[in-house]
Amino acid sequence: MHMRLVISTLVLLGGCVTAAAQDNYPSRPVEVIVPYAPGGGSDIMVRNMVKVIEQHKLVPVPIAVVNKAGGGGAIARTQFSQARPDGYMLGVMDPNPVLQQLLGEAPQNYRTDFTYIAKLVDDVNFLIVKTDSPLKTLADAVAEIKKRGPKRFSIAGTATGSQDHVASIDFDAAIGQQTNYLVTKSGGEVLTTLLGGHVDAAWANPSECIEQYKAGQVRILAVGDTKRLKDFPDVPTFKEAGVDMVSYNWRGIGGPPRLPKPVVDYWVGVLGKMRETPDWKQGYLAKVYQEDGWLVGEPLMSYVHKEHDQFKGVFEKLGMLKK
Repeated sequence: MHMRLVISTLVLLGGCVTAAAQDNYPSRPVEVIVPYAPGGGSDIMVRNMVKVIEQHKLVPVPIAVVNKAGGGGAIARTQFSQARPDGYMLGVMDPNPVLQQLLGEAPQNYRTDFTYIAKLVDDVNFLIVKTDSPLKTLADAVAEIKKRGPKRFSIAGTATGSQDHVASIDFDAAIGQQTNYLVTKSGGEVLTTLLGGHVDAAWANPSECIEQYKAGQVRILAVGDTKRLKDFPDVPTFKEAGVDMVSYNWRGIGGPPRLPKPVVDYWVGVLGKMRETPDWKQGYLAKVYQEDGWLVGEPLMSYVHKEHDQFKGVFEKLGMLKK
């Protein structure tokens, strides 16, 4: 009886300590892991997020951005999926955990190995070439791909099992040809690879290539949206250009599994305030042509589950699903 009382007391005290720690959260610096090298869309988003949070003093402790590239993001996600669920290590979430699980490219399970906190932005993919490329239109690119034959036309993108990779898979299926997908470590490296003349074309989000576009270094052949973007009225959608496909992406923030609800609620509150600021709306979203993609809680998880089912159907049809 005495031992039971001791154990019960320790459990109660442990619960009190945990609750107290959560009440004082955050009391020390927080790390946000970016699973890719600097310069890509995820890196740009997180650094703008931290900048706005600091400008508006929304968090009382420093936030460190840590880039950890490798394994298409799986290495970083392994680290923060195994972190202590105390809220001091968070990370970028996007479709890649779902995609890589379906393709057998990562050890994590998107349902059980992460806590999804908030979806922040929606993005689209461009197919781009260097400005001095002889390919002036998407039709030119398709004709060149058919002329060269299987795997002779190279397109750069980020990570095996990434949204870029899926874009290439969809593109190949839509045109009935097979291109050569070249894996890089980040959206920034994609641009370096393209501008260095190492590939024929590349996948890039607006935030990743807008400066090169404005500088006249790249040409956009098509956008993976269902309609033309108002800021790029002369760029056709893939479907308008004769290729029946779309290519979207999203980015948000998550953490390890079993992240306590008070910690999740804390960040939902902080990020909710951040996204209402002009610095976020005009200083980031409008500047790099991102759309507000705010989702939290059950609506966010419903979105991710639906995305999983859609991708699973595509990969089953293509014979790419990892059994």
